[in-house]
Formats: sequence, C-alpha cells, structure tokens
Amino acid sequence: MAAFACVAIGAGCGGDGQEQPPPDLSGVWAGAWQGTDPSAGGLGLVSGTWEVEITQGASSASGPAELLGDVDCMDGQMQTNADAQSAVTGMVARAPCAMVNWTLTALNLAEGSASGSWDNSGTGGGGTLSGTRIARPDGPRIKFVHPPGAKPGAIVTVSGSRLTAPVAGNGLVFNFSPQPTLQFADATRIVARVPSVVSSGPVKVTTAVDVALSPRPFNTDVISPPVVPGGSSAPGIAPAALATSPDGRKFYVADRGNSTVRVVRTSTLLNLTTASVVGIPRSVAASPDGKRIYVASAGVGVLVMDAANAFGLDTIALASINDGGRDNPQGLAVSPDGTLLLVSEGADGGSVRLFRIADKLELRRFSFATGTAPLGVAFSPDGERVYIAAAKLAAATAGTLEVFGVADGLPVDSAAVGVLPTALAVTPDGNLVHITNKDSGTVSIYNTQTLAVESTVTVGAGPTGIAISPDGARVYVANSLSNSVSVYDALTGLEAAGSPLGVGSQPIAVAINPLGTTAYISNVMTSPLVVEIGGMRTLTIARGGSGIGTVRSNIPGIDCGTQCLAQYPVGTSVTLITAPDINSSFSGWSGDAGCGSVVMLNASLNCVASFSSNAPPPSQSTPPSNCFIATAAHGSDMAEDVMTLRRFRDGTLMRWAAGREFVRLYYRHSPALADYIRERDALRATVRWSLWPLVLAIRHPALVIASALVMLLLVPGWRRARRTR
Repeated sequence: MAAFACVAIGAGCGGDGQEQPPPDLSGVWAGAWQGTDPSAGGLGLVSGTWEVEITQGASSASGPAELLGDVDCMDGQMQTNADAQSAVTGMVARAPCAMVNWTLTALNLAEGSASGSWDNSGTGGGGTLSGTRIARPDGPRIKFVHPPGAKPGAIVTVSGSRLTAPVAGNGLVFNFSPQPTLQFADATRIVARVPSVVSSGPVKVTTAVDVALSPRPFNTDVISPPVVPGGSSAPGIAPAALATSPDGRKFYVADRGNSTVRVVRTSTLLNLTTASVVGIPRSVAASPDGKRIYVASAGVGVLVMDAANAFGLDTIALASINDGGRDNPQGLAVSPDGTLLLVSEGADGGSVRLFRIADKLELRRFSFATGTAPLGVAFSPDGERVYIAAAKLAAATAGTLEVFGVADGLPVDSAAVGVLPTALAVTPDGNLVHITNKDSGTVSIYNTQTLAVESTVTVGAGPTGIAISPDGARVYVANSLSNSVSVYDALTGLEAAGSPLGVGSQPIAVAINPLGTTAYISNVMTSPLVVEIGGMRTLTIARGGSGIGTVRSNIPGIDCGTQCLAQYPVGTSVTLITAPDINSSFSGWSGDAGCGSVVMLNASLNCVASFSSNAPPPSQSTPPSNCFIATAAHGSDMAEDVMTLRRFRDGTLMRWAAGREFVRLYYRHSPALADYIRERDALRATVRWSLWPLVLAIRHPALVIASALVMLLLVPGWRRARRTR
C-alpha cells in the first residue's frame, strides 16, 4: 500500500500564513490551446500549440512566446501582470496582430502543469489553454524533433540547445524506450534511430545538468494514406508545388499561374490566406520547426515567409533560378535540423546552392555542365548527404543521381537513372532514394548502402512529384501525363491495391501529412485543384473549464495534452478517456452532435472535454510546491520513473472512485514525508530503489504476470521436492 501512495501528487504544499513569493514559472512551458474565432471571416473552432520561455522576476515573469496552429501571428512576447495578486494573469503581445490575454485557472507546480483561459481582443475569440513545463532555466531544451513521427529504425534529429553530452545509456529516451546509440550529438542536435520497441509519447534528453522534454509527443503510430479519394481545396490557376506543416494542420501551395502562395487548413481544406509574391513560384518547403516556409521564385530567389500568414520576411537573392519551363516541384530542401537550405536553380548548366539560413551565407555550390539541369534535391535523414536529380537535356538521354557530402562538399557517387529525373524522396531509415524519371515513366530505386540503383518501378506517364509515407511503407508518385497517382511498396516496388488513382489534370506535386493519414496532390491544368487522398475524417479535441486534465483515445491519435487533433478513416469508432488532475474533476462533454466518451467519425467532429478545478484559482502569492514523494526522491518532476507513476495515477487510479479517494487521502498526509526525504540523499536513494518494482510492474505488466504464473507453476514442484526429502 505504501508503494501505491507514491503515485499521488499535490499542489500547494506548505504555507505558514505569511506572504509568499509569486509562483516560480521559470523555464520553458509548452502546451495546447483551443477555442472559437467569431470575427468576420473567422475560422469558427480554432486550435493549436504554444510555447514560452519564461524568465522569473521578483514580481512578474516574461519571455518570448510562440503560437502555432490556426493563428494570424505566431511570434510574440509573454508578460504576466505584476500587480494582479488575486490571480496569475498576463498577455501575449504579437505585433501587428491583436494582443491575447490569458488567466490561469489551475496550476500544479509540483507536476509542472497548468490550465487557463484566453481571449483575443482583436477577433473576439476566446477559449482555453493547458501546458507542461518541459525544461528548466539553464538546462537542456528540445525545440523540435524531426520528423515528428516515424517507425522504429527511422533516423530522427532532436534539435535544441544545451544538449551536450547526454548521459550514457538513457540520455535519449523515446517515451520510456532508451536509445543508447547516438549517431551524432552536440549542443544543438542529436541524431539517432527510433528504438526497436517504442510507443508514442515525449522524447526526453537527460544531461549532467538536467532533463528536457519535447514540446510535442513523438508519434510512432504513423501510417500510409489509404488509396482512396478525399476532398479538394479551393482552386487556384496553376498550383505547382506543395509542402505540409510539421503539425499537419496546414499545407502550402505555390501557384505559378497567378504568382501566389496559399496557406490551406487541412481539416476543412479551406484557404487561411493567400499572398502574392514576386516572380514565378516553382518550389516550396516548410521548416521543421513550423515557423517558416521557403519558396523558390524564378528570376528572384528564395522567398522566406511566415508560415502562419505567408507574410514575406526576407529574400535570398538568386536570380539564376530558372527551370526553363520544366516542372521542378521539389527544387528546395531544408536540413533536418532546420539550419541549412538546399536550392536547385533548375537551369541548363545551373547549380545547386547550399545556404546557411541564419545569415543567408552560401556554404557550398554544386555546379553542372551545359546540357544538364539540376532539378529535385533532398537531404539524407541524418543531414550528412545531399541528393540531386541531374537531368540530361538531350532527347532520350539517361540522367543521374548525384550524391555529395554536406560537410566537405565532395562527391560521394553518381548513378545513372532514367530520362529527365525530376524529383526524389528518401526513406525514413535513409537506406533508399526513389527518383522519378519523367520521360521514362519510371522510378529508380537507389540503395544508399551499396551506392547502386537496385531496381526500377514502372509507373504512369510523366512522373514528376514523389513522396514517401512517414512509416516508410509506400511511395506516392504524381503522373503528370496520365492524370493519376501511382502508389507502390517502398521496398518491393509492387503496386498497391487501388493504384493508380485518378486525381485531376496534370498532377505534378505530392505532399503527405506528417502522420501519414492524408496525401495532397496539385493539378496545374484544366481543374487547378489540390486533391486529397486518404478519405479521412478529423477529430479535434478542445479542453474547457477551470481544471486540468488530459484526453486520450483508445486507438492512436489523440493525446491532449498536446496532440489534440487526429485523422481517422470514415466510420471509425473512437473511445475517449479523460483523466483529471489530482485537484480537478471531469465535468462533461460538449461540442458537435455525437461528442461524448465514444464518437463515431462519419463526419469530422469538434468535441470539448470540460474539467473543473476543485482547488482555489492560483494567485500571484501561491507558494511553490513539491509534495510528490517520487519527485522528491528523483529530484525532478520530469524524471522517467516519476512520469511512469504519474501516468499510472492518471490512467488507472483516477479513473475509479476508490482510487481517487486513495490519492486524495495520500495527498493530505504526504507533504511532510516529501520534505523529509528531499534533504537526505541516502533516503532518496532508498526510496528510488523501493519504487523500482512498482515502476517495473506499471511499465511491463505482462512480464510481471508471466513471472507470477511461473512462480505458481514452480510452487507445487517445490512442495513435492520437500516432501520427498
């Protein structure tokens, strides 16, 4: 019984009646927001994620803030109201957009969690927010993980700051699954493969200084888009290139017919904004942090644009971008850590330039002779190599795949492929590169380990754009001259059921949602649409009320938390499990008709789970708290064992009346024990050791049950052996 007591956690320990300092919010916090936007031309229900780096002062806190999702301006500055002693309130200034005001309605500093409300004075919108502390001041910080989801064996890049020297063994953990083998690690990035046994959840980095969590969960439940038709977006004139945002909430369209860039909301396929640009946009790429899009514009260069509103921020001048009328939807690539930009000029005898994004400095130039045009480009998943589709412009002449090292710019390989290679895509594990050969009607598959083209797949006529699903299972090819999309197995080349799929007129670009639920195809002729493949329905969860709580789905997708939007096939039944915080209770469902603990996704749904706080609202005089025995023993609320116990509390104990009562009873008596343990190193070690069997049982219940069964089977034999002595 004593072990189970350690699953509980409190907020508000201590307090001797004297005036207390303001709550210590210092560090990096990240979470989700949701609500409504009733302004003219508003979006209706809106949602997204937020992040803020807080510096704590004597009477207030402030720091740079970032909003992603359905927003007009993403960058801002957060400031608490120093004179508001009755509540923790503040604002986020986002010039030139309207200010967002917020109020915390619940705060659990011991657990590093908070919830509250917000309102936008400019749009009249408002809603709720929730968040978690993911990094401590001066400790390591994870800014993003790229890709945001993948299967075991895929190569990922963890980007951040102060990541130097992760501790041996468990320095990098994917939701409780450590990856001790790192391909690369320094202060700003860690490169490693997803462990062989893993589930969706946060990525954690532990250094000698402290612990950091990823701002959003890493999703291992990625899939391949079903080969069925979906909807379509509003028409342009000649949409020529596509890219998706890392959170999957938006995709970007470069329209070469009317020189515009469109930002489209994936859940509704409606335009969020359209921006006119200089020149003729030919290629588009999104930064892995979700903040920028890059557009290659013929005769101008690379346009750097805000990913929320497509506002022009900067230009990398490069007038030599000119593809001579050839399709080049993938002539841009951003490195996995977001620091480098690869730009294909696309011209006869042109070059591919490698720029450092921070200062626009050209680091490398890969030049080609007259008669050769460099078209599609890509980085390897570890960011160490560059792949270039080099098209020979003489009729019926095979092109090549050119491979270069990023660090030294030296050639690694040159492999013959088909005629007019146009675009390429790399599998998540980095082992294969697929190259479309437009004038051959084929895709060449290049093995990066053997440095050889190992097979060729016949697709439709005029293959141009290509994308590989995030699970690495399937390849999607836009056949511009047969008005179709071919889908085949990434390893075997065998065509998938339902392929080829008709999509419109002259499809030339493909982009896939980072979770793999949906693909998007741009058509440049006759019916200038962006067509969706996948036939999915979107479930959006918002959290309302004054309390703290999480919502998770019984099948992968929702972990809200931070993953509050997911797509499922039509007709999917999803059970939603609510877990209130220790000082909160679940108070009910609202939203669209059909919202509840079980939803049937015959249509997209927006559902609101409300939690009520059972404690007074936090104030500027709320003292810090750290009542959790496991937290005191481990010294951090982000320790792996603490997170395991917390999940057991939320997912098991708090779901039953007896469990909730037990947790509350423990909370009443735990602060003194936690304080006593915290100051004694030997006792802290003893508590950690005593908690280990419980943590093991929670993480591996099947192993514990199997061990118990083995013991039961052995006992009769042991008794017989004793009787025969």
